[in-house]
Amino acid sequence: MKKTISICAVLLAISLTVGVSTAADASGKVGPGFVSLFNGKDLTGWDGDPRLWSVKDGAIRGETTQENPARGNTFCVWRDGKVKDFILKIKFRIQNGNSGIQYRSKEVDKWRISGYQAEVTNGLGSAGFLYHERGRGSLVRIGDFTVIDPQGNKNIVGKVSDLEALKKAKYCKDKDWNEYTIIARGNHLMHYLNGYPMIELIDNDRITKPDDPKDTKGAAREGLLALQIHSGPPMVVEFKDIRIKHLPESYGEAVRLFNGKDLTDWALSSDALKNTFGVKDGVMTNTGRPAGYIRTKKDYTNYVVRLQMRHIKPGNSGLLVRATGPDKVWPKSIEAQGASGNMGDIWNIDKVKMKVDPARTRGRRTAKLHPSNEKPIGQWNDYEVYINKGDLRIYVNRLLQNMATEVEEVPGKIALQSEGSPKEFRNIVLVPLLDK
Repeated sequence: MKKTISICAVLLAISLTVGVSTAADASGKVGPGFVSLFNGKDLTGWDGDPRLWSVKDGAIRGETTQENPARGNTFCVWRDGKVKDFILKIKFRIQNGNSGIQYRSKEVDKWRISGYQAEVTNGLGSAGFLYHERGRGSLVRIGDFTVIDPQGNKNIVGKVSDLEALKKAKYCKDKDWNEYTIIARGNHLMHYLNGYPMIELIDNDRITKPDDPKDTKGAAREGLLALQIHSGPPMVVEFKDIRIKHLPESYGEAVRLFNGKDLTDWALSSDALKNTFGVKDGVMTNTGRPAGYIRTKKDYTNYVVRLQMRHIKPGNSGLLVRATGPDKVWPKSIEAQGASGNMGDIWNIDKVKMKVDPARTRGRRTAKLHPSNEKPIGQWNDYEVYINKGDLRIYVNRLLQNMATEVEEVPGKIALQSEGSPKEFRNIVLVPLLDK
C-alpha cells in the first residue's frame, strides 16, 4: 500500500463500529474510525480521463456527451493505496446510464479496471447487485446470499431481503443522492444501499494473482478502489462523501454455521426440544417452548458471528457466545439479548469474567448504548457479535449497541435460545479472527 492509514492509531476500540449512524454526522464530518478519500475540492488522490472526470459542487463528476463519449468502460482510480478488509461508505447520484463502484480491483490497462463492482443505476432491481467487471460477470443478484465454490460455481443459499418489498419501499432514489455501505472481511462481502441489505457473498473461488493484470477470473482479497463511467449513451454520475474504515483484524475463511436445509452441525440442549427447532424455506424456526437452546457442536473462540433474526411476535430469545460446561438452562456464557425491544443488551450468565460499563449495568444485565433500533415485529434484523480475545462488541442493524473488555477468553459453543416466544433465524455466518 502506498499510503498506510492506521486504524489502530485512530481510536481502535471505537473503530470496530459498523453502524451507519457513526459514519458521518449531519454536517458531513467524518465519524470515528473513518477517513475521507475525497477532499470535495479537486481530484487529489484520484486519477481518471480528464476529458470525462471533474469536481463540481463538492462531488466527483463523470460525464459523457455525444461529442465527448467514453472509449469503452473507463474509471477514476483512487491512487493513494489499495484496500483489503474495510467498510466503505459512498454517496452517488446518477442522472442516466450505468456506473459502478469498484473495490479490491486491478488495473488491466490505463483507466481500465477488473474486479468486484457495486452496481450504480437508477433502476429498482438493478442498483445494489454485485458484478465482476472484466471477470466472472454477474455474481450476486439483489436479495440473494450466494456462495461461490472453489470451482467457481455460484450457488444461491439464502435470501438477505425480498426484492419486491425493496421495490415497494423504493430503496434507491431516482436521480437523487443514495448511500452505499460495502463491507469486506476476508472472503465475506456485503452490500447495503440506503440501509437496506442488498447482497451477501462468501467467495471461495481461487484467489487471483494480485500483480497479474491478465488473471481476472477469480476472487480477490485486496486491490484498487475506482469509480466507473460506462460506455454507451451520454451519462452523468456523481460521487461524494467517500469514507473508508480499514479493518485491522486478520480474517479467516467465513463459513455458514446453518446450511439452510437441516440442523446438521447443531445439537439440542435436551431431548425436550426435538419439536422446538426446525427448518422451513431456508430459515431456522423456533417455537419458543420449552425453554432451552440449540448450539453448535464445535467450539469457537475469536470470531465475528452474524445472522438475521426476526420476532414472529413480541417475546424473548438470545444469542449465546463462548458457552461452556454442561447443557443446562442456562449455560455459562455471554448472552447478546434477543428479546424484542432489548436487542443489544448483554446478560452475563454464570459470572463470566468481563468488564462492562457500571453506569449501564444492573446485576447481570448491561443495557444497550442507544434506544432500540430494531425493525418492527415480523421484519428481519441484522445481529452481529464481535468477540476477539478480551474484546466484545454487539451490533444491531450495524449500530454498535454494547461492548465489554477483559472478557474471559475460552473456546465455547454458539447457541440460540428458545425462551417463550417464536423466533426465526437465517444466514448464520462465522468469520474467524486470526492471530497476526
